Amino acid sequence: MVRRLPGGIDVIVENFRPGAMEKLELGFTALSPVNPRLIYCSCKGFLPGAYEHRAALDEVVQMMGSLAYMTAMPGKPLRAASSVNDIMGGLFAVIAIMATLREREATGLGGLVQSGLFETNMMLVAQHMARAAIEGRDPPPFGDPDMAKPWPLYDVFDTADEGASAFVDVVTDTQWRGFREAFGLDDLLGDPALSTIADLARDRSRLLHRVAQLFRTLPKIELMARCEALGLPFAPIAKPSDLFDDPHLLASGLLPFELARAESAPDGRPVPDCPASRCHCGMAALASAASRRGWANMARGAA
Repeated sequence: MVRRLPGGIDVIVENFRPGAMEKLELGFTALSPVNPRLIYCSCKGFLPGAYEHRAALDEVVQMMGSLAYMTAMPGKPLRAASSVNDIMGGLFAVIAIMATLREREATGLGGLVQSGLFETNMMLVAQHMARAAIEGRDPPPFGDPDMAKPWPLYDVFDTADEGASAFVDVVTDTQWRGFREAFGLDDLLGDPALSTIADLARDRSRLLHRVAQLFRTLPKIELMARCEALGLPFAPIAKPSDLFDDPHLLASGLLPFELARAESAPDGRPVPDCPASRCHCGMAALASAASRRGWANMARGAA
């Protein structure tokens, strides 16, 4: 039955280990003669090369691809909290499929496209690879508290509300002038050592101590309101459950898919403030989870 399907479909997506589909006589070379218009997409841990025989997970390619190093504190590699390579690898596969569909309009022929987790990871760390090549040394990981930053404020601060913190960013002279006036730091105006953003960045430790003390006197809501009024980049530090009530996501319609919730959390306590009618999730997350199960997904595309 499976071998009869390729004759009438546009796209096949498979995620088996290298060689598995060929052993089943369901590889591209076997199916393409049956349907020359077929677009065959292989999602693998590694594309053809020295590692193509290896098994891979998001963690594996993050560790060997330096993303875990860049995410962590020095000496403590840490997996990114999102399955970024699984998700981005799927996106690259879709982009390649769409491009091949477009090409097929001109040539009448399909083709083989591939997406690899390791190669996806290389795209995500390309900026750090470029910096290492230019400077001749590895950049410090982002979890390093002593990492030099080119801006005076680019940090997470505690607020007056217990357990509530926020990220606040000041990166231009205009932003600094507005920030200084709004938060009563005009006494710094006459200090020649703090006249430019570059000067402020060099004296970050002094400025951070002053700002941290100030922010600890402000409720989170007030701090957020002031930053928004100034047009500063800022963000409350949110937890996943907070997003179900995010006014922007609710207004934009990005949470349309309803999921039933478990009766309780893994430790036996009910999930707070998350009834089934409000637990929503984008289909992309479900598709990402399904793709990692190693299914050969066959779908009819729009020819």
